[in-house]
Amino acid sequence: MKAELESDASSVILLSHSLGSRAQESRGQINVRSLKNGLVNIQQDSSYNLKDYREAAENNEFYHLEAAVKYNGVERTFLTSTKACLIYESQLTDIITIHVDLLGNIYGVSLATPHNLQCTGNVPEFEPEFNTTVLISYMEHGPIPDVAMYVQKIEQEKVAKERGETKDNRSFIAKYWMYIVPLVLVFMMSGASNPDAPAR
Repeated sequence: MKAELESDASSVILLSHSLGSRAQESRGQINVRSLKNGLVNIQQDSSYNLKDYREAAENNEFYHLEAAVKYNGVERTFLTSTKACLIYESQLTDIITIHVDLLGNIYGVSLATPHNLQCTGNVPEFEPEFNTTVLISYMEHGPIPDVAMYVQKIEQEKVAKERGETKDNRSFIAKYWMYIVPLVLVFMMSGASNPDAPAR
């Protein structure tokens, strides 16, 4: 899917990651050749210690991914996290989404796992290599008000009023409240000023 972005410069996203409170380590990088055309490729480090991921999953720790984006001469860092057990049970299969605004600027990087996992702890042995899908999410235009239809409706109502074709659909009280309220007040005041009058 091609996006209508104002600018389309290439960029590099440096990835580093950590489990729980451990120190960040390099994970690789994403090379973005064109945001408009969605041309990206990812290079990742090949060796990871599966025991660390298993322990982090058992201890209910989080997996943290830090993305340092170099784009249009500006460097920004984004941090995203998910439960380590979700990464472990997906067998290191994840989805990294690059969020882009209408001007073509990267304003976020997020991480998700592709399956509906529940951290059950049942994981077969697997090769400890990341299998990553990179997606680009484009910001969409909001709804645009239909000003022409509104102006046309107002003009039609104006013409109908000038011709006298419009009917007043208000209720009796809504039309004549200014006459009813003074009458009610007069009756109330006259009744209050003569409370000892004999009843007939």
